[in-house]
Amino acid sequence: MTRDELQRMYLAENTYWWFIGRRKLVRRLIQCTHTGQTGPGGDVLRILDIGCGTGGTLEAIADFGETWGADISQDALDFCRERGLTRLKLCPAEKLDFDNESFDVALSCDVLEHLEDDAPALAEMKRILRPGGYGIITVPAHKWLWSSHDIALQHRRRYNAGELRAKLEAAGLGIVRFSYGVSLMFPALIGYRALRRILPGRKAPQTEFVRVPSVLRWVLLRMLDLEAAMVCRGVPLPPGASLVAVVRK
Repeated sequence: MTRDELQRMYLAENTYWWFIGRRKLVRRLIQCTHTGQTGPGGDVLRILDIGCGTGGTLEAIADFGETWGADISQDALDFCRERGLTRLKLCPAEKLDFDNESFDVALSCDVLEHLEDDAPALAEMKRILRPGGYGIITVPAHKWLWSSHDIALQHRRRYNAGELRAKLEAAGLGIVRFSYGVSLMFPALIGYRALRRILPGRKAPQTEFVRVPSVLRWVLLRMLDLEAAMVCRGVPLPPGASLVAVVRK
């Protein structure tokens, strides 16, 4: 991603409903896969955010234990440091600069779609997880939903559910939970994307951080809260804009 897009993300992460909802989902998934906030033997829970971006999620889970962030972009890590985050490493998802079996939880939130080949990244997630450790993965869903938003974010693909399942299984990661996400507002999103395609005077590709009235923002957040609760209970959601997987080594 360009520095301009990273800055847009950094400024939006604390207020934009989509980012807030995803952070809440990640927190819930960590909580429902661990009975407490400690790792094996009572040690501090160690969590790695792979492709941590500008640090919004990493900041939001800091209270769970010892959290680390890894990203291929020095600009992204600079934004993380502006949040006061210090446990950071500059390295790609396909070659993480961490020891084998050194983390209890690994996050890969909207990272795999940026990679030319996602298989090495999944292999690295498995490598750095301790036996019994969990991976939490989100990716954009539906190839037919491709838009200028994906281009601006430098995505290489969107995923179909069967494709993602097959890749996780091929990596030797056991699937614990698997669901769509951003489902309840999916019809509205489809309509918005369709309208963007037909309106004249379309601009160069850019991320779609659209401001919404405070009442609508409250509604969207409550819908995402409900979705997160359902995913944690193992209730798969109907088709949505994202795919969510919890895997176990």
